[in-house]
Amino acid sequence: MKKNLFETKDLVRIALLGAMGFALMYLNFPLPFLPPFLKYDFGDVPALFAGFAMGPIAGVFTQFIKVLIYFLSGRSSTGVLGVAANFIAGGSLTLVAGILYQIFRGKKKIYGSLIGGVIAMVIVTTVTNIYIFLPLYGIPVDQIMPLIYGGLIPFNLVKGVITSLTTVLFFGRVRRILMS
Repeated sequence: MKKNLFETKDLVRIALLGAMGFALMYLNFPLPFLPPFLKYDFGDVPALFAGFAMGPIAGVFTQFIKVLIYFLSGRSSTGVLGVAANFIAGGSLTLVAGILYQIFRGKKKIYGSLIGGVIAMVIVTTVTNIYIFLPLYGIPVDQIMPLIYGGLIPFNLVKGVITSLTTVLFFGRVRRILMS
């Protein structure tokens, strides 16, 4: 008999972490020297917890629950495009970091995993913003690359660093609860 992808307790943890991610999205703020419409929130941290404790697929499901609740709450000023962009960014970070966390060995595995996840997030968000999101927002073609280099790449790098540092600070405390 094939084992289920997740046990019931894992599903409950994923749902709880997704709800926590949604709640943390309310703690958002613009980053200095970047366009004010780019706001940082701590909503990806619970998904990274799930990705490290239960595997990368659990982390991506946690991201999905977070953005789904956010969309259904009506809080998204950018509609489905903003929610999709948030999912792509957080999902790529969580998926790659979760996969690398399973591969790496030793005490420094969380650091290497997060660095790899941040790099993946920056690449994925850059490509999807150039070819999908910014054109759908109606940004003129001649303004896309300046916005990418002057706003989106720096924002995603800073977002990745803040999210990674927060994850490192708190994962040790949460790990035992999630892995029991």
